[in-house]
Amino acid sequence: MNTATAPAPTDWNNVSDAVDDNSNRFQNDDKLHVQFSRRPKIQPAESDIAGRAIFKEIDYITIIVPGDKASIVERPVQAYDATRFAAKYANWKANAGVVQEGTPISSLPRMTPSKVEEYKYFSIHTVEQLAAASDSVGQKFFGFQDDKRSANAFLEIAKGNAPFERMNNELKERDAKIEEMQSQIEALNKMMTKAKI
Repeated sequence: MNTATAPAPTDWNNVSDAVDDNSNRFQNDDKLHVQFSRRPKIQPAESDIAGRAIFKEIDYITIIVPGDKASIVERPVQAYDATRFAAKYANWKANAGVVQEGTPISSLPRMTPSKVEEYKYFSIHTVEQLAAASDSVGQKFFGFQDDKRSANAFLEIAKGNAPFERMNNELKERDAKIEEMQSQIEALNKMMTKAKI
């Protein structure tokens, strides 16, 4: 007869938070060079629907150990970065502005880097924002009306291209499947030829 008792369940309420247990792990963070930035990331599903490239700005962190070229970390900002580097993140976030979503204004033809920066200064970051900007905004820019017409034309053309873009993507997928099936058929034929010998 087995008289062994079942082990007592672990009481997780007595386990302290992992962040507190690892607090020594980050004690030299003040010696790191930490930089935050915002980068555009393409949104494939939205781009397929719209027929043009749609981007969403994602917050990134770069962590560098000064003097060590091999230890550079670049990745999207994670939740714990905001607490680990709270002061730097809050300072950057206060100056970073709102996350933009749409087609970058630099996608327009004849849009020079200096003109892009000028529009960004006035919070016009995307083609959609430029197309929707009021005419009173145009008084601040040389060639604004031409740029606005160009933005509207770009959006109209892209809207018309959306079905073609979807069809092209579907054709590429179909071609890839056909190619895969052809290679499988060839492999089967080789196996059958070897089996006959």
